[in-house]
Amino acid sequence: MTRTIARWVPLLAALSSGCAPAPAPAAPAADESATKAASVALTALSHRKFDVHGCAASEARVVAEADARAGTPQGERCAILVARRGDKTWLVVVRSSLSSSSFGAQALVTVLPQAEGVGAIEYTR
Repeated sequence: MTRTIARWVPLLAALSSGCAPAPAPAAPAADESATKAASVALTALSHRKFDVHGCAASEARVVAEADARAGTPQGERCAILVARRGDKTWLVVVRSSLSSSSFGAQALVTVLPQAEGVGAIEYTR
């Protein structure tokens, strides 16, 4: 009996490894689409007198929508958060630096699905 089970151990081990839970998904990487959405948002904000000095679309962080809505604390540097929403639009949150003329203001910008324009802008402090 031990001999029969011993032959199946390698097969059982291989099968059981396929049943392991999937690893937790990594945080989404900032891809070209997110960078483009951030760039569109920065351009729209600069046309509306929101100080985007020191803001770079390439430094945008991709986060979940809830994290983007929560925003970022005021700081010495501009911060940009980008989230892909369920309706394929982008939520871009831009927090100006404390040294800017917008002094730590935050803008929530809804960018259209293919980053072809802006749907809405909300401002908070």
